[in-house]
Amino acid sequence: MKPLYRRLREVGLSQDFVKKTALPSWWEDDIASNPAGYAQGLLLLSRHLGLDLRSLQEESTPLRLRDFGTCKFKKRADVSEDELLLARVMATRAAQLAAEATTTPLALLPENAEDIRQQILGGGAPWVGLAELLDWCWSAGIPVLHLDHFPKSARRPDGFAARVHGRPVIVLCRRAKFSAWLLFILAHELGHIALNHITEDGALVDDYVDDASLDVEEQQANAFAEELLTGQRGKRFMAADRWPKAQQLADDARQLGRQSMVDPGHIALNYAHSMGADFYPVGVAALKVLEPEADAIGLVREKMAERLDWSRLPEDSSEFLLRVTQQGSAP
Repeated sequence: MKPLYRRLREVGLSQDFVKKTALPSWWEDDIASNPAGYAQGLLLLSRHLGLDLRSLQEESTPLRLRDFGTCKFKKRADVSEDELLLARVMATRAAQLAAEATTTPLALLPENAEDIRQQILGGGAPWVGLAELLDWCWSAGIPVLHLDHFPKSARRPDGFAARVHGRPVIVLCRRAKFSAWLLFILAHELGHIALNHITEDGALVDDYVDDASLDVEEQQANAFAEELLTGQRGKRFMAADRWPKAQQLADDARQLGRQSMVDPGHIALNYAHSMGADFYPVGVAALKVLEPEADAIGLVREKMAERLDWSRLPEDSSEFLLRVTQQGSAP
């Protein structure tokens, strides 16, 4: 296995990552001393790491990634697609497994964000928050994951959306404690899906969800997210003549949230963004007041664990998905 680990390391996959992520818990390197065992190991690596099997088998051949179809990379000019390739591969495999383990029929997805907003609010929700939007996606047959375990050499994007045999899948990647952060990214990725920015069996990687992006599809997905969360596009929450302290901002966000049916955390972040970079720490402090025991990623994991039919996945695939989402164990 040493020559193989060396080849994998050359493409950014350390031995530690491969053993803890791609190879199942029962794997021992001694298994590879048997040709059949070695072949099985190569098959597992190809399946979970997106590596071309023939390039794994031929030691003199550079390792190649499998063709996963069309992928759009939404990124800054100073970020290369190569920097995002490993993340794309990991997210693609996770999306494939989630699609396979999702049994909820795919609902007709509205192109209008307001329609989704009204469906959620019509069900009794006070606003469109992270929990509410996650539930809506799963009920519509759209699995949502949080991918947390990447190779150290991989660049971590904010989000990823794909279509797997017709089923949309959203993979959140940003490490964020507070729900408001993941809420906007989720709404943004849902916008890409609803607006048909993703081809059949294609994917889209959002390196950084930025409201200043000049990319037309990014602007459209941002507008979709704004309308879904606030009821109107371009909504900005601002103070006329003062900078409130964190507690006051949190209190105002709660009150305004109830009145306008907008998630208070989104209001606080929106307010901080509108006021400028100097106000950002106050916005984050307000989030701490609004969500003192925040665990946004844990919420995404919880929904995934509840909604997936784990019996539809082979044991090694289910273990891989649990590892990359840091779920721990299936229910």
